[in-house]
Amino acid sequence: MTIIESLRTWFADCPFLSDGLLNVDYLGADGIGYTIDADQPVNPILKKYTSGSSLRQFPFIFASRESYGANTLRNIANSGFYEKLAAWVEKQSEEENLPELDEYRIPQYIEVLSGGYPFDAGDSTARYQITMNFVYKQDYRYTQE
Repeated sequence: MTIIESLRTWFADCPFLSDGLLNVDYLGADGIGYTIDADQPVNPILKKYTSGSSLRQFPFIFASRESYGANTLRNIANSGFYEKLAAWVEKQSEEENLPELDEYRIPQYIEVLSGGYPFDAGDSTARYQITMNFVYKQDYRYTQE
């Protein structure tokens, strides 16, 4: 299973997601929807061990399409969703309830790197997003087959 597939499965259990679709690298222009996007290109290896194993990272963005506009209460609710989502992620990470990975890959933690914010706003909807980082150990015996 790929990392992004593991993240998608894990986020599907989040109690704050409404009935919108949870996609990967795609967010529709209308209606409520969610996506998990691979983030900026970075070196995936944080640390190499002499054994050949490594500590790795997978930065990603969790984003949603939300109603948006002059309605202050609606915009506050959108920001509140991301506060709750960040707290949920932090709690899951502290409790070591993390996405499952393939053999020889061991999840370590997920960290929230930014608060949720409107990234691309139109007249009636906006893309809100939050940046996170998934850190895991990869044993030297890991192979993608």
